[in-house]
Amino acid sequence: MKRLALLLLDDTPAPATDFGSVPPGTAAPNRSLRLVNTGDETVSGIRVRVENESADNGEYRVTVQGTALTGDWTALPDLAPTEAFLVLESWLTPAGVAETGVDHGLLRIQHHQ
Repeated sequence: MKRLALLLLDDTPAPATDFGSVPPGTAAPNRSLRLVNTGDETVSGIRVRVENESADNGEYRVTVQGTALTGDWTALPDLAPTEAFLVLESWLTPAGVAETGVDHGLLRIQHHQ
């Protein structure tokens, strides 16, 4: 079976991230995750991207294996069973923002079945 999971570094399931209040001109500390092949077959056709509700008052930032993601799909190499990619996620609030409010970002992951 082909299966990917987003896990914390201790291999427990990653809960939704809440960066809390991130003051203007600063970024939240990175949270490290692992995108792991938890199945028993190699997973191919993996692609990832970030979706931001709005970048005007803050931006969800993600890197996978050192590559910064954008709104465009980024292809990743195949993953054999138990192999993983390092994922770092953070939130950046741009300088000059008067009101941050609530904002959302998503990490989208797709692969071939």
